[in-house]
Amino acid sequence: MPNKPTTWFARLFLNNKGTIYLLNILLGLVVIWIATKLTWLLDPLGQFLATIAPPFIVAGVLYYLMVPLVNLLERRWHVKRVLTIAGLFIILVLLISLGMRQFIPAVQQQVQSFASSAPQYWRELTKVVTNIADEQHWPDFIDMNEIGNDITKFFGGKNGNLIDGTFSQLGTIINAVGNIVITLATAPFLLFFMLKDGRHFPDYVAKLLPRRYRATLLDLLNEISTKVGQYIQGQITVAFFVSIIFMVGYSIIGLRFALVLGLLAGPLNLIPYLGSTLAMIPALIIGGLTSLQMFFAVIVVFFIEWLLETQVISPLVMGSNMAMHPVTIAIVLLTAGKLFGLVGVILGIPGYAVLKIIISRLFNWYRKHSSWYNPRSNDES
Repeated sequence: MPNKPTTWFARLFLNNKGTIYLLNILLGLVVIWIATKLTWLLDPLGQFLATIAPPFIVAGVLYYLMVPLVNLLERRWHVKRVLTIAGLFIILVLLISLGMRQFIPAVQQQVQSFASSAPQYWRELTKVVTNIADEQHWPDFIDMNEIGNDITKFFGGKNGNLIDGTFSQLGTIINAVGNIVITLATAPFLLFFMLKDGRHFPDYVAKLLPRRYRATLLDLLNEISTKVGQYIQGQITVAFFVSIIFMVGYSIIGLRFALVLGLLAGPLNLIPYLGSTLAMIPALIIGGLTSLQMFFAVIVVFFIEWLLETQVISPLVMGSNMAMHPVTIAIVLLTAGKLFGLVGVILGIPGYAVLKIIISRLFNWYRKHSSWYNPRSNDES
């Protein structure tokens, strides 16, 4: 039966693949725009997610750190998972108790000393920068003295006390403390059940879909879990060794606040590329204001840490996992930081990896079934 002649409208719009795809994209954007207007639904949902997210994140990080050992003991020595989990919990509690008795007091003392010395350090730094600016005749578009006074007031308060004026923010403080308490109380329970039954979670989710899609979903979830687990295990391990190296190095050269600066370097190292630089800035400032020799000693410690991290620790721990182009990492960090702040900067890379896996699989499925990439499929049918 011969095909009926089509009009120009049908050729350009109704039977045009590009037009159909553009219409689908437009409909998707319209749906997103409508969703942003449903504040009565999204605001409570956002508050709910903000409440449950911290304990799940803490439990998830600890899960990926502990589950390899749990699986190893069960697979090789047939130790029951419940016994292994209980033993790990006991060891974790003992380590926390030991740290609170031996390590925390020293850190607390240095934190208090740093808080009391910070205004003086800033005044000295402001004086040095102002002198350099005067000698070099830099344009006076930034008033360092004003910035220094603001920071000094922030740390010292009106009467030299940091807690002055905090009663006006008492509600915010109570809310933050409440969230921390909820996280610390809930995360262990979530962690226990994750370690005990987490391996069955993909099967539970797969049962919600038709049988022909279950194998694909299981493969997707396993790939996501493997990538996220490798990233978390590698990053936490590297951050731990970075903290140890900095604490030992700063202590050897006699830098003030060595424990605090070393502990700060570990979490900052979770930020790709930028973390080590951010951790070095306060150490360089304190070292430079102490003496010229201490300034160069800090640089030597940072150079040794950089060599150990890039040439030994990261290759052994991370390998080629989560290999990403530096430009991609920079774009992800900028975007995630703008949208979600510090949490976005830390979780942006694994979040991007998860989205990349999902989108890649969807695109491969679409390319396999779409006539755009496989025009013969329509002809054969």
